[in-house]
Amino acid sequence: MKKETRTFALAAFAACFLLIQTHLPATATAQSQTPVKLTWETLAKIKWEQRFNKKYNQKFNYPIFDEAVKALEGKEVIIKGFLLPVDVGNECLVLSRYPYESCFFCGGAGGPESVMEVYMKTPMRINRKTVSFKGKLRLNGTDVDYLIYILDDAEVVPDVQ
Repeated sequence: MKKETRTFALAAFAACFLLIQTHLPATATAQSQTPVKLTWETLAKIKWEQRFNKKYNQKFNYPIFDEAVKALEGKEVIIKGFLLPVDVGNECLVLSRYPYESCFFCGGAGGPESVMEVYMKTPMRINRKTVSFKGKLRLNGTDVDYLIYILDDAEVVPDVQ
């Protein structure tokens, strides 16, 4: 075998090997990104720290997220809850651990960790009291104008138990 042919063959083999290696992790990652079933119990693992907010010139409680919750940020999750009637259009929904009559806002059950903003991938009207969503979890530990848990790119999925 000529030296040039051998060099070309080795280079082709190396290129194929690299091509295979770069595609294998992506496939494995895609398969391992099965949505995590998120529970309200997990979201309730939170502590609070009071800090001064310059925008409102007063103190607010800010969340200190548990490590288990921090590990889920940016990950695709599935969560089931009760829809709360809010008048912000179809863009944003509010999901609660508790029914309307006893939710954080109305009935005093739970706290800010028992509700979640849901931003739909495709806005739609939902006429059920309980619903399961799949989406990417975002943690909000700084902006008091939003809830502390936000679900982005959400889609309705069959109910989880």
